[in-house]
Amino acid sequence: MGGVTMPRERTDNARTRFTRHVLQDTVIKLLQTQPLQSISVKEVCQRAGINRSTFYSYYDNIQDLVADIENETLTWLDHAIATAFKTTLRADLEPVITSICQYAADNKDRVRILLSLKTDPQFQRRLISIILDYSNWKSRAQSDGADPSLANMRLLFCITGGLGLVQSWVDDGFSATPEAIAHVIYTQSLPPVLHAMAQSSAEPHGEASPRERDRHAR
Repeated sequence: MGGVTMPRERTDNARTRFTRHVLQDTVIKLLQTQPLQSISVKEVCQRAGINRSTFYSYYDNIQDLVADIENETLTWLDHAIATAFKTTLRADLEPVITSICQYAADNKDRVRILLSLKTDPQFQRRLISIILDYSNWKSRAQSDGADPSLANMRLLFCITGGLGLVQSWVDDGFSATPEAIAHVIYTQSLPPVLHAMAQSSAEPHGEASPRERDRHAR
């Protein structure tokens, strides 16, 4: 798939959301046992109990459907971080991480497939990019006077380390609680500079997310 697939403009109401989620859930179940390339629109429609004309009113093909799953997940992540930073004390980033881990636990099959690279190999890169770019973490991570390139590497290391732990948690069947995983990421993966920046009172509350800022810039 590669790159960022722009979501199609779709009518959003209870009925269309239900139909889309039925189609998404069907594809996710099929991806557990077969590669994306072998899944056909006909098979998805038969399993979902939806006719092909309805499918094509939502998606152009299976890849378009999978892109919708990916974009929906990344949009949730972006919104969750934005909301958490507006409502959570800066001195405690742990609830932000816990909410993300809870989402993974509540959407096990979806997260397992997306992180398995069975869909888009760039998904993890896009996920990391959202976290890395959010709220100017790069510039704030340099507040201790560290060399910019070293600060960026340190921040990237902690994000990919946390993601690696989540991947291991997924592979292990979500045996630990979301709270336990979030606590390990918060206490072991985040470098001291991030704890310091989280406690900074100089930063205003309620920043827009990168996607929101991009929309306003246009």
